[in-house]
Amino acid sequence: MRRFAILLFCASLPAWSAESFVLDPGHTFPSFEIRHQGISTMRGKFNRSQGRVLLDPQGTSGLIEVSVDAASVDTGHDGLNQKLLGSSFFNTARFPEIRFSANTVEFADGKPVKAHGNLTMLGVTRPVTLEIRDYACTQQFLTRRPMCGADVHTAIKRSDFGMNYGIPLIGDEVKLAIEVEGFKE
Repeated sequence: MRRFAILLFCASLPAWSAESFVLDPGHTFPSFEIRHQGISTMRGKFNRSQGRVLLDPQGTSGLIEVSVDAASVDTGHDGLNQKLLGSSFFNTARFPEIRFSANTVEFADGKPVKAHGNLTMLGVTRPVTLEIRDYACTQQFLTRRPMCGADVHTAIKRSDFGMNYGIPLIGDEVKLAIEVEGFKE
Protein backbone atom coordinates (compact mmCIF):
# COMPACT_ATOMS: atom_id res chain seq x y z
CA MET A 1 0.00 0.00 0.00
CA ARG A 2 2.80 2.44 0.89
CA ARG A 3 4.59 1.68 -2.39
CA PHE A 4 1.38 2.46 -4.24
CA ALA A 5 1.01 5.75 -2.34
CA ILE A 6 4.52 6.83 -3.32
CA LEU A 7 3.97 5.95 -6.96
CA LEU A 8 0.60 7.72 -6.94
CA PHE A 9 2.23 10.80 -5.40
CA CYS A 10 4.93 10.80 -8.06
CA ALA A 11 2.37 10.37 -10.82
CA SER A 12 0.63 13.50 -9.56
CA LEU A 13 3.78 15.58 -10.19
CA PRO A 14 3.81 16.04 -13.97
CA ALA A 15 6.89 18.30 -14.08
CA TRP A 16 8.96 15.97 -11.93
CA SER A 17 10.60 12.97 -13.60
CA ALA A 18 11.81 11.00 -10.60
CA GLU A 19 14.46 8.33 -10.64
CA SER A 20 13.39 5.45 -8.42
CA PHE A 21 15.79 3.31 -6.41
CA VAL A 22 14.95 0.19 -4.42
CA LEU A 23 17.22 -0.35 -1.43
CA ASP A 24 19.46 -3.40 -1.65
CA PRO A 25 18.89 -5.30 1.62
CA GLY A 26 22.28 -7.00 1.25
CA HIS A 27 24.08 -3.64 1.28
CA THR A 28 21.86 -1.51 3.52
CA PHE A 29 22.69 -1.68 7.22
CA PRO A 30 21.05 0.64 9.75
CA SER A 31 23.38 0.71 12.76
CA PHE A 32 23.46 2.50 16.09
CA GLU A 33 25.78 3.35 18.92
CA ILE A 34 25.00 4.37 22.48
CA ARG A 35 27.03 5.03 25.62
CA HIS A 36 26.93 2.18 28.15
CA GLN A 37 27.36 3.05 31.83
CA GLY A 38 29.35 6.11 30.84
CA ILE A 39 32.47 4.04 30.14
CA SER A 40 32.10 2.50 26.70
CA THR A 41 30.14 2.64 23.45
CA MET A 42 27.80 -0.22 22.61
CA ARG A 43 27.11 -0.80 18.92
CA GLY A 44 24.48 -2.75 17.07
CA LYS A 45 22.70 -3.01 13.75
CA PHE A 46 19.50 -4.18 12.16
CA ASN A 47 19.85 -7.02 9.67
CA ARG A 48 16.58 -6.52 7.75
CA SER A 49 15.37 -3.34 6.11
CA GLN A 50 13.64 -2.32 2.91
CA GLY A 51 12.72 0.85 1.17
CA ARG A 52 12.59 3.09 -1.83
CA VAL A 53 14.15 6.42 -2.71
CA LEU A 54 12.82 8.73 -5.41
CA LEU A 55 15.12 11.52 -6.55
CA ASP A 56 14.68 14.27 -9.09
CA PRO A 57 17.63 13.95 -11.49
CA GLN A 58 17.88 17.76 -11.52
CA GLY A 59 18.58 17.66 -7.79
CA THR A 60 15.61 19.64 -6.56
CA SER A 61 13.32 17.19 -4.74
CA GLY A 62 12.97 13.67 -3.44
CA LEU A 63 11.06 11.14 -1.36
CA ILE A 64 12.37 8.43 0.96
CA GLU A 65 10.48 5.51 2.54
CA VAL A 66 12.39 3.02 4.68
CA SER A 67 11.19 0.33 7.07
CA VAL A 68 13.38 -1.62 9.47
CA ASP A 69 12.45 -4.95 11.04
CA ALA A 70 13.04 -4.13 14.74
CA ALA A 71 13.31 -7.85 15.59
CA SER A 72 16.42 -8.08 13.40
CA VAL A 73 18.47 -6.12 15.97
CA ASP A 74 21.95 -7.60 16.31
CA THR A 75 24.61 -6.57 18.81
CA GLY A 76 26.69 -9.72 18.46
CA HIS A 77 25.50 -10.84 21.92
CA ASP A 78 22.45 -13.13 22.04
CA GLY A 79 21.47 -12.22 25.61
CA LEU A 80 21.55 -8.50 24.87
CA ASN A 81 19.64 -9.02 21.62
CA GLN A 82 16.84 -10.74 23.57
CA LYS A 83 16.77 -7.88 26.11
CA LEU A 84 16.50 -5.32 23.28
CA LEU A 85 13.50 -7.18 21.79
CA GLY A 86 11.58 -6.85 25.06
CA SER A 87 9.24 -4.18 26.40
CA SER A 88 12.04 -2.13 28.04
CA PHE A 89 13.54 -1.33 24.64
CA PHE A 90 12.15 -2.06 21.14
CA ASN A 91 9.08 -4.02 22.31
CA THR A 92 8.98 -5.90 19.02
CA ALA A 93 5.91 -7.92 19.98
CA ARG A 94 3.89 -4.70 19.91
CA PHE A 95 5.99 -2.54 17.53
CA PRO A 96 7.68 -4.77 14.94
CA GLU A 97 8.68 -1.98 12.57
CA ILE A 98 10.72 1.21 12.68
CA ARG A 99 9.92 3.62 9.83
CA PHE A 100 11.50 6.68 8.28
CA SER A 101 9.64 8.76 5.73
CA ALA A 102 10.89 11.97 4.11
CA ASN A 103 9.35 14.21 1.49
CA THR A 104 11.95 16.98 1.65
CA VAL A 105 15.46 16.35 0.35
CA GLU A 106 18.11 19.06 0.14
CA PHE A 107 20.71 19.00 -2.63
CA ALA A 108 24.14 20.56 -3.15
CA ASP A 109 25.93 20.29 -6.49
CA GLY A 110 23.21 17.93 -7.74
CA LYS A 111 23.66 15.43 -4.88
CA PRO A 112 21.35 14.83 -1.91
CA VAL A 113 22.89 16.11 1.33
CA LYS A 114 19.98 16.13 3.82
CA ALA A 115 16.59 14.48 4.16
CA HIS A 116 13.92 15.97 6.43
CA GLY A 117 11.22 13.58 7.55
CA ASN A 118 9.68 11.59 10.35
CA LEU A 119 10.98 8.62 12.31
CA THR A 120 8.38 6.33 13.87
CA MET A 121 9.49 3.99 16.65
CA LEU A 122 7.46 2.46 19.48
CA GLY A 123 4.35 4.08 17.99
CA VAL A 124 5.81 7.59 18.42
CA THR A 125 6.62 9.80 15.42
CA ARG A 126 9.19 12.59 15.65
CA PRO A 127 10.85 14.83 13.05
CA VAL A 128 14.39 13.80 12.11
CA THR A 129 16.95 15.22 9.71
CA LEU A 130 19.33 12.76 8.08
CA GLU A 131 22.73 13.95 6.91
CA ILE A 132 23.66 12.26 3.63
CA ARG A 133 27.40 11.85 3.04
CA ASP A 134 29.46 10.37 0.22
CA TYR A 135 26.56 9.99 -2.23
CA ALA A 136 27.78 8.34 -5.41
CA CYS A 137 26.39 6.37 -8.34
CA THR A 138 27.90 3.72 -10.58
CA GLN A 139 26.93 0.53 -12.37
CA GLN A 140 26.90 -2.81 -10.59
CA PHE A 141 30.03 -4.73 -11.60
CA LEU A 142 28.47 -7.93 -13.01
CA THR A 143 25.05 -6.84 -14.26
CA ARG A 144 25.94 -3.23 -15.21
CA ARG A 145 22.72 -2.23 -13.45
CA PRO A 146 22.75 1.45 -12.29
CA MET A 147 23.08 1.84 -8.52
CA CYS A 148 23.67 4.62 -5.99
CA GLY A 149 24.79 4.62 -2.39
CA ALA A 150 25.60 6.85 0.55
CA ASP A 151 26.39 6.98 4.23
CA VAL A 152 23.57 8.51 6.25
CA HIS A 153 23.88 9.88 9.80
CA THR A 154 21.76 11.41 12.54
CA ALA A 155 21.34 11.36 16.31
CA ILE A 156 18.14 10.96 18.31
CA LYS A 157 17.15 10.86 21.95
CA ARG A 158 15.56 7.52 22.66
CA SER A 159 13.51 9.09 25.47
CA ASP A 160 11.70 11.16 22.78
CA PHE A 161 10.20 7.85 21.63
CA GLY A 162 9.36 6.58 25.13
CA MET A 163 12.42 4.32 25.46
CA ASN A 164 13.49 5.41 28.94
CA TYR A 165 14.89 2.24 30.50
CA GLY A 166 18.30 2.63 32.15
CA ILE A 167 18.78 6.37 31.60
CA PRO A 168 21.34 7.76 32.54
CA LEU A 169 23.50 4.62 32.90
CA ILE A 170 22.51 3.67 29.39
CA GLY A 171 22.75 6.82 27.28
CA ASP A 172 19.79 8.75 26.00
CA GLU A 173 21.48 9.93 22.80
CA VAL A 174 21.67 7.31 20.07
CA LYS A 175 23.86 7.90 17.03
CA LEU A 176 22.50 6.32 13.87
CA ALA A 177 24.59 5.48 10.82
CA ILE A 178 23.10 3.80 7.78
CA GLU A 179 25.16 2.35 4.97
CA VAL A 180 22.73 2.38 2.06
CA GLU A 181 22.84 1.16 -1.53
CA GLY A 182 19.99 1.02 -4.00
CA PHE A 183 19.39 -0.18 -7.53
CA LYS A 184 17.72 2.06 -10.06
CA GLU A 185 14.36 0.70 -11.15
